[in-house]
Amino acid sequence: MIKLVSTLILTFLLSIAVAQTNSKQAYYLKLSGGSVSFGSGDILGYSVSFEASKNIIKTASFGLDKLLVGAELLFENGVRNPVVQNPTLEQFYARTFYHVSSSILWPKISYYPFRKIVSGFNIQVGPTLGYSYRSTEMRASRVVDVLGQASRLSTLSFDNGLTYGYRISTGVEFNLGKKWLTGFRLDFSNNNEAEINTL
Repeated sequence: MIKLVSTLILTFLLSIAVAQTNSKQAYYLKLSGGSVSFGSGDILGYSVSFEASKNIIKTASFGLDKLLVGAELLFENGVRNPVVQNPTLEQFYARTFYHVSSSILWPKISYYPFRKIVSGFNIQVGPTLGYSYRSTEMRASRVVDVLGQASRLSTLSFDNGLTYGYRISTGVEFNLGKKWLTGFRLDFSNNNEAEINTL
């Protein structure tokens, strides 16, 4: 049930960020979602995030339209599944099991350089701190029963713990009205576990 709800939400929010703003106080609340590529790109998953930020620039100037200070809470999940039932020798060696699930806090600064031409273009940067659950396949064997049916027998290892690193993002936002925005973005992140991810 949770997977179904998550899938429906992500389908609706895929690569879209929505923000509600107050023009006087310049507060932003953002909801983002999209697909994630973990590591070298062979582990795929999804991400959902929530952001609260404030524009600290009262008067825009050339090269500085907005400067937001805030934080984002991200939830990421990804898995690479091997063929378990009746794998061929090629399938057996082609894919190993890997799963990662992370909750990450990202304090950040968002820089909007342009006022008129591509006014929603932004660059975001900041450190990250989170907790990750990881399970990987240490070794595997191909077992064949008396009926000739093959199956994959795996021994897993677990590496759970704190992670820290940095995240850089760039994106474009478009006004949908006085208080609503929509847009898309591309994230790049790296952490102490040598996980290089893109969202």
